[in-house]
Amino acid sequence: MNLFGTRSNNKSVEILRKLDVFSDLTFREALELDELLHERVYEKGEIIFEEGDIGHGIFVVVSGKVRVDASSELLKETLLEFGPGEMLGELTLFEEAPRFATAIAAERTVIVALLRAEFSSLLIRNSKLGVKVLVRLSRTLCQRVRRLLSGERHQPSL
Repeated sequence: MNLFGTRSNNKSVEILRKLDVFSDLTFREALELDELLHERVYEKGEIIFEEGDIGHGIFVVVSGKVRVDASSELLKETLLEFGPGEMLGELTLFEEAPRFATAIAAERTVIVALLRAEFSSLLIRNSKLGVKVLVRLSRTLCQRVRRLLSGERHQPSL
């Protein structure tokens, strides 16, 4: 047990709290969530996930840029780039389903992933924290659906 945390833990928690989906979290909540996240660095051109892959959770871009290529005509007409603070793949946090597109690092990109299994355990262990994350996810989904229905070019849920 580390009562005061480490400088690197404090830094990663502050970075997390700057990401929209985690911005409502207290420092303690972000520290708890940080334990569940999987961080990965992708080099330019590296595939993050492929269309048709079964998804297991969401990805949040910490730094860099992700380009999305899709075979669907609807998605081809949409601006499909995600930058710092934006999330993709959020539908697979709720159901195990194939990805709608391929996500590729457009430049060196740092991503954190929250997998469905960890999120489910979080909802049981700390429902207050889980609900805060769910509310942010729901807002993003609502905004994306609203834009889709109004015909705006937007970033769909992948």
